[in-house]
Amino acid sequence: MSFLLWALVLLLAGCIFLALEFFVPSSGTLGVLAALSFVGAIVLAFMAGPGYGIATFVAVLIIVPAACVLAVKYWPDTPIGRMILIQRPESPDEVLPETEAYRGMQHLVGRHGLAKSLMMPGGVVEVDRKSYDAVSDGMAIEPGTRIVVVAISTQRVVVRPDDAISTDQFTSEPLPAQVLADDAEASPAANPPLESVMKDFENPFDETNAR
Repeated sequence: MSFLLWALVLLLAGCIFLALEFFVPSSGTLGVLAALSFVGAIVLAFMAGPGYGIATFVAVLIIVPAACVLAVKYWPDTPIGRMILIQRPESPDEVLPETEAYRGMQHLVGRHGLAKSLMMPGGVVEVDRKSYDAVSDGMAIEPGTRIVVVAISTQRVVVRPDDAISTDQFTSEPLPAQVLADDAEASPAANPPLESVMKDFENPFDETNAR
C-alpha cells in the first residue's frame, strides 16, 4: 500500500477520532489519537510527495477548526451534551421562584399603603385593606408612614416611603418679610442697635483710655 493511501486512511481516522471526542467521554484519549493520526497522515503524505504533504497539511488546518466550530454549535443539543451541560430554560417560569401567591402580588407594584409596624427593615404594611409582610427599601420606616410598593421579592413586598406624601408635609418656602420684621420688633433685646454694641469696646489707640 502506498504512502499516499496510508495518509488518506490516517486522515480519515483522525476525523473519526476527532468527531468521537466531542460525543464520547474519553478523558482526552480520542483527542490524542486524532492528533497522532493527523500528524502521521501529514508525514506519510510528504513521503509520497511534497505536493501531497502540503495538501494534507492544509486539509488538517481546515478540518480541525471546522470540527471545533460544529462541535460548539451542535454538541450542547446531543444526549451527552444535555447530560453534562446546564440547559438553557425554555421560559422564564422555569427559573423564577414564582408561585401563584407571587404572581397574585405583582399587581401591588405601584400601589400606595400604610406601614402598620416599625420596619427595620422588615415589618407589616397595609395595601388595599390587606396586610402583607414587607421589607423597606434600605431605610427605617415608622408606623403610620405612607408607603408605596416598588417591587415584589421572594413573596415579600418591597416598599419605600411615599415621596409624594412626605414632600407635601414639609415645605421649604421662606418666611414672609413681614413675619421677620414682627419678630425683630417683638424682641429688641435680641437685636440691639449697632451703636450700643460698639460702646462696649474700647479703642486701644485712644490716649484718654490709655491714661
